[in-house]
Amino acid sequence: MDQSTIDRLNDYLHDLFGQEDEVLKAIRARALDEGFPQIQIRPEEGLMLQFLLKANDARRVIELGTLAGYSGVWIGRILPEDGQLITLEIDEERAEVARESFRQAGLSDRVQVRVGDALSLLPGLSAEGPFDAIFIDAIKSEYPAYLAWAVDNIRVGGLIVAHNAFRRGRIVEPAAQHDDLVRGTLAFNRQLSEDPRLLGSIVPLGDGLAVAVRLAGS
Repeated sequence: MDQSTIDRLNDYLHDLFGQEDEVLKAIRARALDEGFPQIQIRPEEGLMLQFLLKANDARRVIELGTLAGYSGVWIGRILPEDGQLITLEIDEERAEVARESFRQAGLSDRVQVRVGDALSLLPGLSAEGPFDAIFIDAIKSEYPAYLAWAVDNIRVGGLIVAHNAFRRGRIVEPAAQHDDLVRGTLAFNRQLSEDPRLLGSIVPLGDGLAVAVRLAGS
């Protein structure tokens, strides 16, 4: 399959499953106006995330990496009325923008934004678990540490999802193997595939969604 066909298939998926309402469009526009990096999930990835969370009957979800709240709105909308999303953001300015996004989406009652470095905040979150699902989309060099925490703090049958498993194709470029972000992603993917407590794979959608279910056992 050549690149032209792949591009057409991606456009086809986007046309079918990549629809946004005005709230989601406004969040992306606000992030652009604020000068935030344009690294949020694609709409079709958001829908896939909703599908996975619904199939898993997730109620309590952790998100690592809030940015402007775009992915958080996709998550929050699929949760039941008594569900909860706790999303971690290292930057206070971005956290404030995200809180406004959740307010405009009518999700302030079920989404809580916590500010700080994820690796510093996660130990305190352990006392609030176990959780039904964990979505990882933060500092790529720290992905292996995020996964180690997630495996210990997700319920049996719970869902772990991570964005950018392909690193825009750099994971298969020999020249990129010394990049800390690429190495973190490679280590995460390997850990996901080898950990006997996980059943997982990578969904080749967008930049790759790594997905795993927590199995019973130690």
